[in-house]
Amino acid sequence: MQLILWRKQKLSSIIILCVVVIVILVCLRLGYWQLQRAEKKALQLTQIAELQEQGVLSWKQMHQLPTKWNKTGLHVTVTGMLDTEQYWLLDNQVYQGQVGYDVVTLLKLTNSDDNLLVNLGWVKAPISREQLPLVHLPATPFTMTVQLKQGTLSGFTLQKATQHIDSNWPKRIQIIDLALFTQQTGRNIVEFMGYRQGDGDNIAVPHYKAVVMSPEKHQAYAVQWFLIAVACLVIAIFASKKKEL
Repeated sequence: MQLILWRKQKLSSIIILCVVVIVILVCLRLGYWQLQRAEKKALQLTQIAELQEQGVLSWKQMHQLPTKWNKTGLHVTVTGMLDTEQYWLLDNQVYQGQVGYDVVTLLKLTNSDDNLLVNLGWVKAPISREQLPLVHLPATPFTMTVQLKQGTLSGFTLQKATQHIDSNWPKRIQIIDLALFTQQTGRNIVEFMGYRQGDGDNIAVPHYKAVVMSPEKHQAYAVQWFLIAVACLVIAIFASKKKEL
């Protein structure tokens, strides 16, 4: 009987030890991963800062950068024709406590085959949800400075299955979906989002600010994971000693 009890206790101790080791290894791995992200982010921010010291880039200069660089955060001057008929209104956007829409449309770049999706800024929503705001887009070549966002812009939306059969413009949307926009317009869209910078005008009010986690935050998260690993180890040691007593 004592032998069976001893074996059960031994098995229980081994299982607990394995769990503790796994938790500690996972925490250490996550901490190391955060340090890697901090290092990459610091390098990226340094590269972008060096580029921005040269001033705002042109679209051509941006394309000359290494393809492996993430262009998020770069300021680029673009010129082209805005699509004044086919545009989207991004719903539930709040600016200075007021609810409205962000005006999103395509910019056909001058001397280029590229179509850039641009967020022109915020407009106030009408009182009734049945109405959409009136947006006045210029029908002449338009120049603006945009802040680029690169990466996965598409996402899931319940409206995705029905929006493509709606021929009415403008369209109220809940999320940015490049694949859907390409289908709706029949145009190839570059995988960037350009957020207009500057002051508000009679078109809309630019208000976008890139949310980029700083290297310091990644380092802080790494410290948290390492502390959790240390705490697990300390608790396991104290629990083991208490059990022996």
